[in-house]
Amino acid sequence: MNANLQMLRRSPSAEQLKLQNLRLRVGDHAIDVGALRVIGHGESSRLTAKAVAVLLELVRHAGNTVGRDELLETVWKDRVTTPDVLTQAIKELRRAFGDSDKPSQYIETIPKVGYRLLADVSVIEADEIPFGKFEHMSLRAENETWVDTQADDLPAAVESAGVAETAPAQVPPGSMTSTIWWRLMLPLVALVVVALVAYFVKVGSDSSPPSWRATNVRALTSDPDAELLPHISPDGTRVAFGKLVEATGLDRLFIRTVEPSQLVPLAPNTETAHDIRPVWSPDGSRIAYERITRTSCTLYIVASLGGHEREIGDCQDFSTGYFDFTPDGKELIISLRSDGPNSDLGLVRSNIATGAKEPLRYDRALGDEDLEPRYSPDGHWIAFRRGLAPYSDLFVMRADGGGVRQLTHLAAYIRGYTWTADNSALVFSSDYRGKFELYAVGVEGGALQSLQVTPAIFPDAARGDKTVVYQIQRATSELAEIDLDASAATHNFAASTGNDFSPSVSPDHNHVAFVSDRSGSSQLWLYDRATDSAEPLTDYRDAALSGPVWRADSAALLLTVRQEPVSSRLVEIDLASRRARDVSGKGENVLFGTYGAKPNSVLLAIGASSREARLVQRLHPGQSQQADEMLASGVQHAEADAARGLIYYTRIGAGGLFRRTMATGEEQPLTDKVNSLMIDGWRIVDGKVWSLVPVDVHKTILREFDPDKNAARVVAELPIDLNGRHFSVSADGKRLYLARVPRQDSDIGAFELERTPAR
Repeated sequence: MNANLQMLRRSPSAEQLKLQNLRLRVGDHAIDVGALRVIGHGESSRLTAKAVAVLLELVRHAGNTVGRDELLETVWKDRVTTPDVLTQAIKELRRAFGDSDKPSQYIETIPKVGYRLLADVSVIEADEIPFGKFEHMSLRAENETWVDTQADDLPAAVESAGVAETAPAQVPPGSMTSTIWWRLMLPLVALVVVALVAYFVKVGSDSSPPSWRATNVRALTSDPDAELLPHISPDGTRVAFGKLVEATGLDRLFIRTVEPSQLVPLAPNTETAHDIRPVWSPDGSRIAYERITRTSCTLYIVASLGGHEREIGDCQDFSTGYFDFTPDGKELIISLRSDGPNSDLGLVRSNIATGAKEPLRYDRALGDEDLEPRYSPDGHWIAFRRGLAPYSDLFVMRADGGGVRQLTHLAAYIRGYTWTADNSALVFSSDYRGKFELYAVGVEGGALQSLQVTPAIFPDAARGDKTVVYQIQRATSELAEIDLDASAATHNFAASTGNDFSPSVSPDHNHVAFVSDRSGSSQLWLYDRATDSAEPLTDYRDAALSGPVWRADSAALLLTVRQEPVSSRLVEIDLASRRARDVSGKGENVLFGTYGAKPNSVLLAIGASSREARLVQRLHPGQSQQADEMLASGVQHAEADAARGLIYYTRIGAGGLFRRTMATGEEQPLTDKVNSLMIDGWRIVDGKVWSLVPVDVHKTILREFDPDKNAARVVAELPIDLNGRHFSVSADGKRLYLARVPRQDSDIGAFELERTPAR
């Protein structure tokens, strides 16, 4: 070892720790800080930037304990987070170091205090990576077993793999440094790695599940107008879709081939209604679709080559009226409310010729909201979505209604799904990891598999071909403030090129909290009205955030965080310190949360789905005197009127809006004009109920209901497209905050779905 190298064999200085391309030796491992890489014992693994930052802090104080709060404050400075992120970073480091011994050889946990780095640390040169001798090489094979190859067996392994062996010149023991030895041996070792990986991938495991991949991902359309809700013909050659014609403001239906071609209008232009949601018959000869006006949703059918259209029935509500053809093409299966506007959604067969409707008999319970039914290509199965957005999951059953099984356990947004052509899996769109992308799940169960297609919603696969079409959601939503005293004058704020939604204005009107992907991932942001600027509050990874709600003093807010592998949880963020704490308990799956009607209380909806959700008022959360009050079950959304000691909520399976008086515990039904179908699109404003109600595809009204007078009025009519129904109102009731889509800009995409068979 030369003199310069010997000088570096010491603990790094504070200045060295600031170097971008710093390289360290920690115990038996090398860390390339700039490349976020750990190398040791024949393996290389990547670290996240936060894990490396934690490691550098431990190195800075090597041998001494570093407190958890100090690490959180230093590494996640000015970002809202929870202690979980530090725990995950430490786990990541231990996994990279192979530090599974008890006691630990690298990072020691000091219970309730912090962590201490135990391993020796020194600065090394770039040419010392990798360093040391490889006693053995370990490869992870596809069947998750470990394969050890002794160094003496490397030539035999190379020969058996068909790779020519090049023997290095004989060097007397001890005459070569480990670095020089590795410079000679590294190419050979790399060939061995490639050969062994190839071998074990080929051999695999007889029990490995099939996998799916999307190939030839492409856009079929690129017009400035929005193309929506595509449906592909059974043979995979043509695609029908809706198109928003900007000149008229109406949606019309068009057909084109999957290959480049001109658009052909499908149905006559009514000039008064929107035509949406085309669905091909199993033989490809007809297309059914929905016609939407301000007061109606009607099903029509037309020949796929165009021609005279025919009315075939009522679809009730375009937001839930998804449908499909039965395998024989004689009926439609659709989701309807058979006993009035506040009854449950159930699956119904509707005869195209006669209009006769017959509910499908299958296993379901009171409060189940079932919609979006789809037959498998072979006609043997029916899939459907259970639960209104954003708490949906996919189910499957036999075509006769038997054997109902739940396939996903997300309780999240699902924006469209389709069967694969071989009947073995469903492809669906969800944002449960923070952005809408496509996933595949086998109908016999198993883990979800990402297809790496995003942004993507409403996929549809051909019955007899491997082509899948989908909607590319290019439009971004922006935050809007609407002055309700000035003819609904609208202006934007906190502008960005990202997707901004779920605004919530603070009671003192100084800030607006909102969720945005403007930084590349979904985070909570804070807009300061005084400075007209926005800053991120959180730094979550692969998280879906929803429902920011301010505390009455404007000093803190609640946020629902869904992040794998933990359940969805409710956190409270202190604005001054930028620190977060869990309000929900470990293992509680929180669908939503808000502040309660009593001092120092929160409302939580806890459960796997809305039907199972328990509405709990938690007093003194996280404190020794914490106590829960059970209020109701099957709750879709709830709001508290703390000034009057009232809690309002909508329930699955019990139509309308309810109010509970906390002083007496009395529950009172109020109106069926506000119901579970509105999801979170209603608020309590000065003792009255305000709600956003879509009246057609691109128009919404803001409606007020006075529960004391049992009277309703329209506050404003908004000719805008909403991104979700979440909205917020200023304390004085004069300003409305929501997320709108200023211009629909979506295209139709396509790809081929390839399957790797099970081994």
